[in-house]
Amino acid sequence: MSLRSQSKTHATVNFRGLTLDLTPKLISRVTGFPLGISWSKEERTLGQAARKAFFLPKEHPVEEKNGVRRASLPPLWREVSFQIMKYITCEGRFNIIYGYHFRLLCELRHGIDLPPKMKLSIPYFLL
Repeated sequence: MSLRSQSKTHATVNFRGLTLDLTPKLISRVTGFPLGISWSKEERTLGQAARKAFFLPKEHPVEEKNGVRRASLPPLWREVSFQIMKYITCEGRFNIIYGYHFRLLCELRHGIDLPPKMKLSIPYFLL
């Protein structure tokens, strides 16, 4: 199986001779998740805002160039972030939590109904 990103809103998956073009709209249709507002994992402003909103005043994350060390998250959230990276985004880099992870973690931790401009669109998150 191979997955090739064609753009920020389109990817191609090849599996046993079957080629499938993935788009957020297709992911939404197949999963039943609402499409939501278009966004990109590379978009930094909303990720930085979510990162700041995630931490409580007494918590001091260890910041890296592009994210936060997973080991500096509170213990429960270390495990939650690991599960997100392993089973939802299927990433192999488990040490750094990026802005797009914080958008989901912030909603989970604080149960905040974020403004529509900050809401996470799962179909775009999965792509």
